Amino acid sequence: MWWRVCSLLAWFPLQEAFWTNRMETITVEEGQTLTLKCVAAHAGTTSLQWLAPSGFTIFFNEHPALKNSKYQLLHHSANQLSISVPNVTLQDEGVYKCLHYSNSVRTKEVKVIVLATPTMPTLEASVIRTQNGEEHVVLKCSTVRSKPPPQITWRLGANVELYGETHHEFETDGKKCNSTSTLRVRAYGRNSTADCVIRHKGLQGTKLAAPFRFEDLVTDQETASDAPEMSSLSSPDPQQSASTAAVMEISSTSEIDKEEEEQITQVSHLATEANRQYAGLTRKKSGVLLLTLVSFLIFILFIIVQLFIMKLRKAHVVWKKENEISEHTLESYRSRSNNEETSSQEKNGQTSHSKSCMNYITQLYSEAKTKRKEKTQPSTLQGEHTHIPESIV
Repeated sequence: MWWRVCSLLAWFPLQEAFWTNRMETITVEEGQTLTLKCVAAHAGTTSLQWLAPSGFTIFFNEHPALKNSKYQLLHHSANQLSISVPNVTLQDEGVYKCLHYSNSVRTKEVKVIVLATPTMPTLEASVIRTQNGEEHVVLKCSTVRSKPPPQITWRLGANVELYGETHHEFETDGKKCNSTSTLRVRAYGRNSTADCVIRHKGLQGTKLAAPFRFEDLVTDQETASDAPEMSSLSSPDPQQSASTAAVMEISSTSEIDKEEEEQITQVSHLATEANRQYAGLTRKKSGVLLLTLVSFLIFILFIIVQLFIMKLRKAHVVWKKENEISEHTLESYRSRSNNEETSSQEKNGQTSHSKSCMNYITQLYSEAKTKRKEKTQPSTLQGEHTHIPESIV
């Protein structure tokens, strides 16, 4: 029980030391200047520190930590540290932290949201003819590079405003997107108008609009067909034409009859089939490209193998020549050593022969000397004192 109480008593100062005061949110448009202000609650604060969303220190008191001139120091005191980020981009978006260092450590977090305002919309009009001979006008409004995605509506005349078929496509960075809205008009008056209206947080309550006059489309059709009669598009009563000029019938699913639904289904099937054919053609092209790439890689590998084989052959030829030279040198060395041994043996034979001859001569001389001594002994006994010198013998 006591250890639980002690753990709770130890937890409260730690919780106070790393307590986050609040989360502040700042919304800024792309290209504007971001100002971050950190004010300490206690006057005894010793140090203040701003951290970037990446976790790196921007400023520690008045000392800059990052070698980046983009961050600028606005004010520093004992209890305040204010910095600015001019010309904000989408990469500057994130959570910035201010750390208060005193007896405890407190943290203030600022979430920065960068808005990218959409560009001025562009409006395109095209005429689609159905199988029954009817003509529909398709209006397409596009705007690019906005964050977050904008709101696109269509304003017909002065009072009617509705939504079309909107599609958002994000860029590779996943932040900005390109938006398109499509509206199908079944019938229209000569003096009718349609406006594409763009609403966005970065516009601060203002709107972007792209107007379209059906009169221009009718004039283009008359010029193309050289047919001045437009009875099907105008009302026979001139008083009613002014009232019906701004009224349009929009091709929604609740107003299209069964035949038109079947036609639209057929058109969608045709579009689906065309998309399949295009996908098949794309796959075929990618397959041909892949096959070409594989063939090229195989050809390069074949060339590398051939070069390696040629190098091995050259090395084998060099090794064979060196082996032949070494064998020839060994044979010559062996023949030379045999010749030297033979000559040495001959010399040794001659020496032994001469020695044997000398021994034989010495033996003969000793025998002759012995015989002469024996012959001289009787003459000595007889009193003949004759001395034969050995040198004469």
